[in-house]
Amino acid sequence: MSHDLHETSICRSPHAFINKKGEAILVELLDENHHQRLIDMYLRFEPRNSFGGLPPADDNSCVAWVNGMIADATNLVALSFDEGIVGHLALFPINSRRCELLVVVSPAYQNTGIGTRLVRCSTQLAYEIDFEQIWLSVEMANKRARHVYKKCGFRCLDRPDVGEVDMGLDLRQYEDAVSVHVEQIMDRNAVSICEGTPCRTALEVLLREEVASLPVVDRGGRLTGILSEADLILPANLEKRVEEVATREVLTACEQCTVAKVIRMIEGERLRCIPVVDSQQRLVGTVNRKNVLSYYKAPFDGGELKPPLYDWS
Repeated sequence: MSHDLHETSICRSPHAFINKKGEAILVELLDENHHQRLIDMYLRFEPRNSFGGLPPADDNSCVAWVNGMIADATNLVALSFDEGIVGHLALFPINSRRCELLVVVSPAYQNTGIGTRLVRCSTQLAYEIDFEQIWLSVEMANKRARHVYKKCGFRCLDRPDVGEVDMGLDLRQYEDAVSVHVEQIMDRNAVSICEGTPCRTALEVLLREEVASLPVVDRGGRLTGILSEADLILPANLEKRVEEVATREVLTACEQCTVAKVIRMIEGERLRCIPVVDSQQRLVGTVNRKNVLSYYKAPFDGGELKPPLYDWS
């Protein structure tokens, strides 16, 4: 792990995804070039004072508040190519092992998946800069936000009937997924299919192997695409060859990719199977949901128990 933000995963590889509106969104660390854009996002926010008195209603107070976050917090932003900054997440240090999270998404972009992606990216970032706990406070009435945080691994630390609820994430439970590499859980005997194969033959392989997709390779074993059940659902496609119907743009992983990153790819892109390739793009295996779930199950098979969560007091 590293305190240097320039060595973190999100700095080396900003996270790109398609939101629920079909727009391309990029999550990356806030840099100096984006400071004014972040201020502009909050000045445009309506209505202000909408969550715990924030963002401040007065323009000068709002600008001072944003500048304070820039100075005191570790900041992630979500960028739309059309609208600029549309989401912001800040990690405020409470002490050497604990930080507080604040996430805000522009009203026009709420409920499009941006908040979830920001929170997931912040989990790994917080771990990599040596925090052990993330804490936040959310209004009890904000069921949507509480659902997002729970989906990202947070748990309620108290159960008030009204007002705000404190939630926390213990990053120790994230440690194994960060340190374990795909090569330790992937399927090295994964079934693939040659790009020149008739689709009728591919259909037989899918049904026989009881898999939902097949990596497509050329004669040299290099990955050229992926064939799914959906590609064969049209009767006309059965008369074609695999390379004519397979998806060419494929998300892949390398053997040194962490399980944490694979989990984000599977969950974020709704993938069932990710091909694992070497530096020459040759297929060396696949990793799927079952591989990840088997990894989760292994400690319980051995009778080991996860350590208890920290005392959050």
